Amino acid sequence: MNSAIRQFDDEKFEAAFQAVLQLKKKDHPAYVGGMKVASGHEFVVKSPVDDTISFGAFQEPEDGTVRWAVDVAAKVHPTWAGTPLKNRIEFFVDLLEMIKTQRYRLAAAVLISSGMTRQESVSEVDRLIEVISGCISNEGIKRGKTGVWGIITSYNSPLASPVGHAVAAMIAGNAVIVMPSRYCPEPVYMVYDMMESVALPSGVMNLLIDRKDLAYEQLANDPEIGGILISGSAEYLDEMMFLHVDDELKVLNELKGMNPIIVHKPGDPKGTVDEILSSAFRYSGQRLFSTSKIIITAEDSNKIINLLLERARDLKIGDPADADVFSGPIISEVNAKKFVNKTQGVKGNILYGAKKVNNEFTQNGSYFTPAIISGLDEDSELMFMDTGLPILCIKTVRDFDAAMDEVENTECGLSAGIMSKDPRAIERFMAEVDVMYKFVNKGNTDLKPAVYATPEAFLK
Repeated sequence: MNSAIRQFDDEKFEAAFQAVLQLKKKDHPAYVGGMKVASGHEFVVKSPVDDTISFGAFQEPEDGTVRWAVDVAAKVHPTWAGTPLKNRIEFFVDLLEMIKTQRYRLAAAVLISSGMTRQESVSEVDRLIEVISGCISNEGIKRGKTGVWGIITSYNSPLASPVGHAVAAMIAGNAVIVMPSRYCPEPVYMVYDMMESVALPSGVMNLLIDRKDLAYEQLANDPEIGGILISGSAEYLDEMMFLHVDDELKVLNELKGMNPIIVHKPGDPKGTVDEILSSAFRYSGQRLFSTSKIIITAEDSNKIINLLLERARDLKIGDPADADVFSGPIISEVNAKKFVNKTQGVKGNILYGAKKVNNEFTQNGSYFTPAIISGLDEDSELMFMDTGLPILCIKTVRDFDAAMDEVENTECGLSAGIMSKDPRAIERFMAEVDVMYKFVNKGNTDLKPAVYATPEAFLK
């Protein structure tokens, strides 16, 4: 990515942040075929940073809206797919320039709507810029079957994943129905407004919000849907893993897993611990790549655990708008209750954290110190299933063979890592662990969402 894009101007961010805070609250309709659709069933979206902040009301799709949206997209698709690639790309060249111009405004909206820190929010926008830049520079796209795609995402990547994947799908020649997270949809709505400004043909992108997790399944099971992209961590997304996939339905899976890290003879124990904490607890453990399990060989266990507890006490949890905050709130009250319930159920195993953060800046949000847990039973769900919460489970094993077995029995998701100075252990890890991304002697915070955001991924 161009280095200019990566620069962070604190004054510009602060000005944009204050401007977004002052935005007038408004009703947000669904968008189908370019039409604003109200259902009469609306819900208010509040900021996890401070629940007195709201972007306004959003519309739930009423019965039949999903079917209508798919039908509209299916009718628009042939004309859009028949538009020359160069002409399709031109819309997104203009969109990219608008996003670059409004980089800090979008980042401020990401922060307020999701609770990401300043740097994380800007990185989320920069990832979208990177994705669109890559898509529009690719004029040699292979021919393939296109149609109507559903883009279903959660809060783990509130902007880059939903919009990045949608843009890639549209450049390929598909029409899309986008369903962003019900907890933080505002950034996607902002980009939709930009798409209208660049005159993207009506119906090529349609936008719905589903508060009750009912419309997702309707979309995925619609007979005219040609593909589904699912991204994030939520129970309804996990259920979509069992969709019937055949020649007519392509599924791209960007689901969050435990993203485990093996610690075996680390060369730099302090550096290892710092990388683990960042990998586990940035964005309150809610990134697509957040680590929720570490596997430590016995000879290293005591030292690494003691260092983890020592360093964890220095993590500042608070208002993500503050420049020196490490991590902000849990995304919603619902998820915060899950965090409390899960940690209360294993409170005898908590080495650190799981405490409410109470001060004048956190009283209107779900702020908790992250939980570090050890000594769980083998059959504890926390040991092999991801929660999407700021929970880090420690598993101590006798040797490296046992560590590899433990990874095999873990829901890894998109990535796994190893911290070791043993070249043979690293070589075996790289050869045998089956994940999309592997990282060695560093954390995973540089891994980016929207992993399928290329036009070719949306061809059949």
